[in-house]
Amino acid sequence: MATTTNYSWTTPDDTDLVKDGAAAIRSLGTAIDSTVFTNAGAAIAKATIDAKGDLIAGTADNTVARLAVGANGTTLVADSSTATGLKWDTPASGGLTLINTGGTSLTGASVTLSSIPGTYKSLRLVVVNPLMATDATGFFVRINADSNTRYANWMSGEAQNVTFADTQWVLLRSPDNTVDRSLGVMDFFDYANTTSWKMAYGYSIVPNATTTTNINHIFAGFGYNQTSAITSLVLSPGSGNFTSGTAYLYGVN
Repeated sequence: MATTTNYSWTTPDDTDLVKDGAAAIRSLGTAIDSTVFTNAGAAIAKATIDAKGDLIAGTADNTVARLAVGANGTTLVADSSTATGLKWDTPASGGLTLINTGGTSLTGASVTLSSIPGTYKSLRLVVVNPLMATDATGFFVRINADSNTRYANWMSGEAQNVTFADTQWVLLRSPDNTVDRSLGVMDFFDYANTTSWKMAYGYSIVPNATTTTNINHIFAGFGYNQTSAITSLVLSPGSGNFTSGTAYLYGVN
């Protein structure tokens, strides 16, 4: 008995004498009807989709559901807590997350940025317009409130046999104490690991204390010979108090 190529529906052979054409046609029609009905039942209904951009997502074995289109600019990410295992989310801007929301005002003899989470790849400290009561004093950074001789400062290009001879890192060098135009940035790499010494790079410009239309600048590397994760930073003037300025600490994803 001959059959169709795809669904194997029964058809007469070329040599058959069809005695009951109606029965043959009915048999073939029943087979077609059954196949179409089964396939339609297994198909995903067009009515599942409600809007432009909607997606069909699996929710379980042989089970699907509609995932509504997200807002403009959002991206699709996996999320096992949702029904579809997917969600639309806003991407982090520039991969930076501000840890100290709104920034921290620079006041008093020192400012501590504490409770730093260990969930980022690196940290970035940005210091905007710091002023110190004492003219031409530096701006310093310590790790985890450690004031021991465990710090190294080196200028760009220095690479050999730098000693850990300092008790802090210097980010701003001898700024004027009345002109608030200073900017300093410090990057801390792999800050949360507990197996290697810590390293950072810093760069800054400040108005020169004598000629405020000129600048003092730093482009420097910093080392710290302890393996503890960085969980806090202490910012302080070389002497006296801060009088203004803001510090922003970012986590880098």
